[in-house]
Amino acid sequence: MSDQYRTIVGVAHASHVVKKSRFLGEAAAVHTQEAVKDFLSQVRERSPRASHYCYAYTIGSDATLREYSTDAGEPTHSAGPPILSAIRAFDLSNVICVITRYYGGINLGIGGLIRAYGRCARECFQSAIIEDRIFYQNMYLRVKYPDIGTVIALGKRMGGNVVEREFEKSL
Repeated sequence: MSDQYRTIVGVAHASHVVKKSRFLGEAAAVHTQEAVKDFLSQVRERSPRASHYCYAYTIGSDATLREYSTDAGEPTHSAGPPILSAIRAFDLSNVICVITRYYGGINLGIGGLIRAYGRCARECFQSAIIEDRIFYQNMYLRVKYPDIGTVIALGKRMGGNVVEREFEKSL
């Protein structure tokens, strides 16, 4: 498993119009399923009259990678997969992209929808601030005082950081 991943900072936005249909893209970093649900809920609250809320997300890396996309009422594979493809093209993880569509009265066809959703997602990521982050895990160790130096040296050699030390008085 890689110890690094790329994600976005803050919320990225994009929008464009195709044959009177408005596409509004929003992307943000997420780390859990709960964060995905919260972000999607916020988007729906901001745009309550939209026709569709299509999205894709990735969480994790390598063996723990979880990817999901949904067409949300659009024709099969016309919205979610192009959004997920944009996430993969930018090599991002722990990110969600929601494309909100306001139907303009003109059918775009499956090819038109694929192009529109994919373009909006790519524009979202092009406007985003992207950074590399490191997966980490907190460890709590209890060692005898004479062994502290050895444990700290071993941690540093493995790329770890000592964040806090707490000493107890022995009886």
